[in-house]
Amino acid sequence: MQRSGQSDASGRNEPLASVVIATHNRPAALRQALRSALGQTVQDFEILVIGDACRPDTAAVIAEFADARIVYIDLPVNFGEQSGPNNIGLARARGRFVALLNHDDLWFPDHLAAATGWIDATGADIVIARGAIIEPRSDQGIPPRNLIFGVGRNGFYDPVITAGYGSAQIVRRSSLPWLGPWRPAVECFCESSQDWLFRAWRKGAVIATMPHLTVLSLFSGTRKGSYVEETAAEQQELVSAMTTPDALRAKILAEAIAPAPLKKSSYLKRRLLAACGIHPRAREFRRKYGRGAFVAKLRGIRGLPPLPAREPGVQEMLARYRQAGDRRDADKG
Repeated sequence: MQRSGQSDASGRNEPLASVVIATHNRPAALRQALRSALGQTVQDFEILVIGDACRPDTAAVIAEFADARIVYIDLPVNFGEQSGPNNIGLARARGRFVALLNHDDLWFPDHLAAATGWIDATGADIVIARGAIIEPRSDQGIPPRNLIFGVGRNGFYDPVITAGYGSAQIVRRSSLPWLGPWRPAVECFCESSQDWLFRAWRKGAVIATMPHLTVLSLFSGTRKGSYVEETAAEQQELVSAMTTPDALRAKILAEAIAPAPLKKSSYLKRRLLAACGIHPRAREFRRKYGRGAFVAKLRGIRGLPPLPAREPGVQEMLARYRQAGDRRDADKG
């Protein structure tokens, strides 16, 4: 296995880590995600920002950083959710390890150092860092109760109890060919990130959990109109607070709740279902949503239109190109 600093087959230096950021028209949030990625204590990385048919202001935000380690790839057509952009990033990554970062989430400065160290120490294919879901502030002044995720069982992924959202995942690149890509959301009953982890576990991947809080998730699906209002005040405040990371960790944990423990009988039943190939999380989602319906609901909350058609007709494509041309003309004006 190549080490950081060696050349890959193309003759380019292979970084320790590749950071993949899928984004769509939230430049203010992307700016803060990039700040948290570029502020890592380990600096041997590349950043692949994969735009899902973004406006020009996304490219403008990336240009602000003037950092040659950031590569921007923008899809000409909107895929509609993160599985497509993430798969492009996974395929084009050059690092020994590949870490995902959602554009509205943040990393503590030691995330890459801790996660790459933990994956080497455990020999795992995938590591899930501990994270906190930062709940939006209440209008009534009620203190938030942040939910901790990434909890395993004896240090490893358990399909019944472990939630490992994308920003907490780091994977050994040499394992990617047999782990395979993310499935599109329309094919999943639960989140694509959880579906991918479960399928990796079913294939025999070693998935370790890291008992160190390094990820903050600010779910856009709990913030109405998050793609309409161009603001990232919460992220900016948290990035600024990371100058004293342990003080911020202590504050977040003081306002946190751990996942509720399951009764032994419930756990064993769900573990049996997992062994039979039925994701316990997908089973819960089936009660609420149809296949692919969860992401459709999230798009409505975020203020986004319905998922684009995978096979648009001639008139739909004509309208798309006309709209794109009108936007370009408006930008030039």
